[in-house]
Amino acid sequence: MKKQAKRKPAAMGAKTLKKKKMSGVRRNRAPAAAGRTRPGTVSRPPVDHRLALVVEKYEAAVRLLQQQKFEKAKVLFEKVMAAAPPELVDRARVHLNTCRQRLERQAVPIRTPEDHYNMAVALINSGNLEDAEQHLNRTLKLTPRADYAYYALAAVQSLKGDVENALDNLKTAIDLQPRNRYLARNDRDFTALTEDPRFAELAYPEKNGS
Repeated sequence: MKKQAKRKPAAMGAKTLKKKKMSGVRRNRAPAAAGRTRPGTVSRPPVDHRLALVVEKYEAAVRLLQQQKFEKAKVLFEKVMAAAPPELVDRARVHLNTCRQRLERQAVPIRTPEDHYNMAVALINSGNLEDAEQHLNRTLKLTPRADYAYYALAAVQSLKGDVENALDNLKTAIDLQPRNRYLARNDRDFTALTEDPRFAELAYPEKNGS
């Protein structure tokens, strides 16, 4: 009887060992089940998310450009061009050229009418019409009868779609220097004005008996 009583603890120990082995198997399987993920879902963000980040960088770069922080804006525009879709790359390139031009001229103070006019021309060529208009207005404050500045200002305003001011400044440019009417006839910058009869009166007065 005593020998049979001693066998019971041995049987219980076997059951306990079996449970431990089974629990050990479950612990080994759990990480494998938890780690099952589709390839690429974690390592790469969605395309729309990446585009949103690029647009955010572009907008931040434009703000820096407006604040005249050209070096920082230049770095951001370069990053945008490396990852942006084509239509955004074109806009970033225009602003990047503006940053480069401004950085090149930053060491040279802009004081004279010629300085402001030359800066305006560079900005027009790079597509920065807002800053170009400001420099042309400064040119005219220093030289109120500069016909070439009125002509350039009219061209900028035409490109911006500001028809009324463009016509007024073109008229002033022609009044100061009549040859400007011949330049305006073939100037593509005035395309926005060609449908307006007032442009025809300015550029082709002979057709109206003037």
